[in-house]
Amino acid sequence: MKQKYSIIIIPPEHNKPSRQIQFSIKIKKVILTGSAVFGVLFSGIFIHDIYQANYIKTYNQKIAYVDKLEMDLQAKDLEIARLNNKTAEINNNLSSIASLEKKITSILKINSQPSSETSRGSFSLQSVPTAQTLDQAGTLLDNHKQVIEDYYNASVQYEDRINCTPSFLPVDGPITSPFGYRRNPFGGYSSEFHMGVDIGCAYGTPVKATADGTVTFAGWDSDFGQKLVINHGYGIVTWYCHNSQLNVKVGDKVKKGQIICLSGNSGRSTGSHLHYTVYVNGQLVDPLTFTSNNNKEQ
Repeated sequence: MKQKYSIIIIPPEHNKPSRQIQFSIKIKKVILTGSAVFGVLFSGIFIHDIYQANYIKTYNQKIAYVDKLEMDLQAKDLEIARLNNKTAEINNNLSSIASLEKKITSILKINSQPSSETSRGSFSLQSVPTAQTLDQAGTLLDNHKQVIEDYYNASVQYEDRINCTPSFLPVDGPITSPFGYRRNPFGGYSSEFHMGVDIGCAYGTPVKATADGTVTFAGWDSDFGQKLVINHGYGIVTWYCHNSQLNVKVGDKVKKGQIICLSGNSGRSTGSHLHYTVYVNGQLVDPLTFTSNNNKEQ
């Protein structure tokens, strides 16, 4: 059995001598063992790299999944916050609608508990579209709130017009001289156009404003004596004449039913009474047009 091995190295150039390397069986074993160890080590490193690559790939997938979950959670948190804000907005709108409906009911003096007879033709909630989402409910409620606000604004304007429209006579008493042509109260057979109504009452009787308005004249008139003129807006103006005392002055705001003067016998007058005149858009009208009761406050 050979104890040594040789390796002959022949260079490609023929002019150079060949070389021989000899090594023993022990060295051979060392080389073979080292090669085996290197092969095992290389295989281990290769397998480890493959495992590490798969691990990193799996870990990256998990990280991406976790990141997606975090983004989904953030989106859901934002959606929950938005829905909470929408819910708060809906609650505020419901409160506003309830408040506006209460004000409208008060202004229009509507019975909040209508009878079955009066509610047969009333508005039904069945005609309102059903909301499928909170956003749809919010939109429907916004639209309903706008409608209620329009009704409220119309009700306020209606209330103001009602308050500024005469609805009763300024004093209680009989109509001693109606609106229109009459015989001259100072004698003779001549006639004159009476531009209002005369209401018989005792001297010093409190006289009430027949509607809200602003005093535009308060003073002496050669024909009508102590005279008050109130502009009520909407083209309506009223006169209160032959008074003994004026309780308001030019520029004062007066309310319907407020005592503004005391009746008397001043100016061109044949006795204690109140002369009451109404103009609408600059035209004289019969004051009794504005009251269903000829001599009492409504």
